Amino acid sequence: MNSEKGWSKRVLSVLCCFMIMSLLCECEANSSADTAERLSSKGSHILVAYFSATGHTTSIAEYAAEILGADLYEIIAEDPYTEADLAYYTGGRCDKEQDDPGARPGISGFVEHMEQYDTVLIGHPIWHGQAPRIISTFLESYDFSGKTLVTFCTSASSGLGSSAKNLYGLVPENAKWLESRRFPIGAAEEQVYEWLDEIGLAAEAVKKGMTIQVTVNDQTRTATLSGNASAAAFFDLLLNGPVTVEMHDYGSFEKVGPLGTSIVRSDEDITTTPGDIILYLGNQVTIYYDVNRWDLTLLGHIDDATSENMREFLGNGNPFVTFSIPK
Repeated sequence: MNSEKGWSKRVLSVLCCFMIMSLLCECEANSSADTAERLSSKGSHILVAYFSATGHTTSIAEYAAEILGADLYEIIAEDPYTEADLAYYTGGRCDKEQDDPGARPGISGFVEHMEQYDTVLIGHPIWHGQAPRIISTFLESYDFSGKTLVTFCTSASSGLGSSAKNLYGLVPENAKWLESRRFPIGAAEEQVYEWLDEIGLAAEAVKKGMTIQVTVNDQTRTATLSGNASAAAFFDLLLNGPVTVEMHDYGSFEKVGPLGTSIVRSDEDITTTPGDIILYLGNQVTIYYDVNRWDLTLLGHIDDATSENMREFLGNGNPFVTFSIPK
């Protein structure tokens, strides 16, 4: 009996060890998955990396990534910041870190294959007039030689000041810095687009192939998208796969249908022409086969369109129109 009990204890011990090892492996796998999820990859040559302790910088980073078709990476503190840590002038963690130029808070996770990116945007809040020290950690963790860098920040009242220039010395001298921008809390996507356009990145994104296909039945035509935030958002939507819209006639000058989601609007007073692809109310897409004038968002234009060939292309009734990115 003693021998049998001893054998049972050994078996139980082995099973416990196996279970513990399995749990450890699962935790490690989950940790790797969590790290991977922090990088939303589209295979872009542009990376938008951001740190946001309260969430205000997150929306700006997401807007920038959407406009540029960039990969998005969240910089997460190894030791998360608490509300007490963030309280100004209490002698807490943030006060101490910002008072110490050598402070380097740890980062949980990392960017894989940083070498694939030639342009990196870095977003952060403003703490005591400067970028949080975790941004210094990020900049010193990778080789940014020859890359184009630009920072953007959010704050309720603090200005940009020298927060960007104070980061320049943390990377190799051959890195190229573009003009940084400070955004107020709750800034709109249009503001982000205007800044990216001013520094030349939005134009670069447009040049890199914002051409789509429009298919009705077995007929496919190409269209060139406009250089605005809405067109960039539409292109980004199509990166997830083709979008099919059931359209119907309206006003004897267009076919219109629900997009199935909302994207940013860039409305202006325009006179449409046949072949114009228009965003209406942010959640409907139209194709014009005649002229109209209204406050609308021009997404793009079907190449070589005329009133006659657009009427023929769209046909009678309620066609299913598919928008896609050429393979």
